[in-house]
Amino acid sequence: MKKRAQAAMEYLLVGSLVTLIIIPTMYVFYGYSQTSNEEVKQSQLNKVGTDIVDIAEQVYYLGEPSRVTIDAAMPEGIMGMEVWKNQEVVFFLNDGSEVSFKSKVNITTSKPCIGRCYGNFTERFHSPGLKSIIIEAKKDHVFIREAGDNQTEQEPIEEDKFYCDEDDDNHYAIESSFSCPSGRSDTEQGDDCNDNDDEMFPGNPEVCDGKDNNCDGSTDEGFTNENCKYVCLANLYKWAGNGDPLNCCGNGAGEGSPYQPSETTCYDGNDNDCNSLTDCDDSSCDGLICTEDGKSECQGGVCKAVSEYCLTPEDDDDDTLTNCEDTDDCPLGASCCPVGETCEEGTMTCQDTVYGPQCFPT
Repeated sequence: MKKRAQAAMEYLLVGSLVTLIIIPTMYVFYGYSQTSNEEVKQSQLNKVGTDIVDIAEQVYYLGEPSRVTIDAAMPEGIMGMEVWKNQEVVFFLNDGSEVSFKSKVNITTSKPCIGRCYGNFTERFHSPGLKSIIIEAKKDHVFIREAGDNQTEQEPIEEDKFYCDEDDDNHYAIESSFSCPSGRSDTEQGDDCNDNDDEMFPGNPEVCDGKDNNCDGSTDEGFTNENCKYVCLANLYKWAGNGDPLNCCGNGAGEGSPYQPSETTCYDGNDNDCNSLTDCDDSSCDGLICTEDGKSECQGGVCKAVSEYCLTPEDDDDDTLTNCEDTDDCPLGASCCPVGETCEEGTMTCQDTVYGPQCFPT
């Protein structure tokens, strides 16, 4: 009897021990399975999102009519998919989280979206299972759809187009868009020739600003070189801004050629900086050369020689000394001398010239 009781007790202990081992092991295994399952779902989701944006960028840069069909395994737990800001594919998961994949190119879908998003995907598109996703290049974006989703390959979906008023000037764009970031849109084509500039729309008065303010195809019409900087520059002249008729420099006789913001060419007879003053009359020329041979410079509004001309009788440099008297500039004519006699202490001979006696080397 005692042996039976002892055996029963041993069986009970062994069973308890086995239970203590098995239950935690099953719990650990269950937790690991759950974690592993979530990791598989996350891996599938990452692959789908990455493949979509990578292929979208590839076909966009290849241009129309490039198109690629990919097979994607959609995991469970996706509640919705949207395109944000034209370049972000966002997955909404059943745990309340969001996973986004950013693209470098504009993306749109066949289903319009209201509010923050720019495109919706159908519920069938993101439901669990294997999907064939078509990614095709359009003019300025990439269009994404599921194969066979309310269309055939021969009759692709025509996406909704909008005409935006992004510059808020109450004129909608001529060119259509697939979305309007500002939310201001119309389904009818507008007349705004530049929807990024609120100073350009039909009926707006034309002003001098280098823009087609009234959208008539011309810029700054009614203005001239002298009263509009942009007309002057468009005609390849320089804008001096010195008042009419010296605002535009180069369009009048004796102006520019070449244009200089401050006159530095002081011997060409041109008003290079268009301030109505020419050469030495312009104070900016003081101290600058005023003859092509470089022997004279502007001094106080007058072109004066910078040194004595030794073969002329005039006092060229205004130092009260003429030719042979100006020993600084004329070493060979240091003094007047008798013709035929030696001069300069016998080292030279005095010779007659049309300008008077001059000392020359013997």
